[in-house]
Amino acid sequence: MIDSNRKIRVVVGEDSPFMQRLIVNTLNGDPAIEVVGTASNGRDALRKTVELKPDCITLDLEMPRMNGLETLRYLMSEWPTPVVIVSAHTAEGAKLTLTCLEYGAVDFVTKSEKGKKFPEEELISKVKAAAGIDPGKIRFAPAVELIADEPVQTGPSHSNCVVLIGASTGGPQALMEIIPKLPADLEAGVVVIQHMPPNFTKFFAERLDSRTRLKVKEADEGDSVDQGGVLIAPGGLQMFLDEEFTKPVVMLLSRNEKHRSSCPSVDFALSSFAPIYREKLIGVILTGMGRDGAAGSLTVKRYGGTMFCQDEETSLIFGMPNSVIREGTVDDVLPLDRIASRIAAKVKEIQAGSKVYEGK
Repeated sequence: MIDSNRKIRVVVGEDSPFMQRLIVNTLNGDPAIEVVGTASNGRDALRKTVELKPDCITLDLEMPRMNGLETLRYLMSEWPTPVVIVSAHTAEGAKLTLTCLEYGAVDFVTKSEKGKKFPEEELISKVKAAAGIDPGKIRFAPAVELIADEPVQTGPSHSNCVVLIGASTGGPQALMEIIPKLPADLEAGVVVIQHMPPNFTKFFAERLDSRTRLKVKEADEGDSVDQGGVLIAPGGLQMFLDEEFTKPVVMLLSRNEKHRSSCPSVDFALSSFAPIYREKLIGVILTGMGRDGAAGSLTVKRYGGTMFCQDEETSLIFGMPNSVIREGTVDDVLPLDRIASRIAAKVKEIQAGSKVYEGK
């Protein structure tokens, strides 16, 4: 933990003089942050980290002499330090950013698109959150078995049981561990609400799909929640269910710019799924900043569903799980390595009870 009496010390790695100046001015504009060094290439960023021992580093992906990913690998193997990636808002930038998250980056912000303002408040909040993380919790290059060549579940379509997982900071790393561990014969559909901007969720879904027996895709309008499938909520859109069809289908709404809530929002999705799936809904809240999921968990419990949370020790940031725990709505608090098996066991329990009830 950082001493509250001193400022958060940051090194800024950015080769563009304009962007470097913008990031430095943004961070120095907050009274709790001090930029103690800048670097215009990866090697210089490593040197400044060793010399200055900052609480957090912002890292551009496209730097000379040693790019952001190469720099990150060296950092995490020798001098683990919380890193916030500053990423280009492009397909290539999205793919590289997701790789960086696997190699230990805590979070990322995207450089502004043409005509849009640089996300100054987002950068400040993420740097503050990252600086408070114990470097010992940072996961470096998790070993995930590639199983894309194994048979994929092709059983019945629409599922009567749903696992809805919500996450923010640290979520991509946690999901890369949980989803591949879920069994191929899981008698439930899985929905993931991960705080991510548009474009990034598509590549995240593709990355997960290559590493699991389940079929993973970014959700489209009109999708159903199918057994053995995983739907990733698209960045920048709210996901909810519509019952005006023979089975509930996914509907997507544009963000309400007047509201400051996350988009996609875990609360929004949980509150939509709970009245439909009732006791057959399992909500899972993983690592992340803020309180998203707390209000939704109240709705889940009101309709008889189940809530699990990641524990503090394995959460990169305990904000979201802790907010649900404080609401008194959690059924079990679990370390990351036990969440997949607990989900699978609960799905079996729900389906066994359903068959007994139906006289099967």
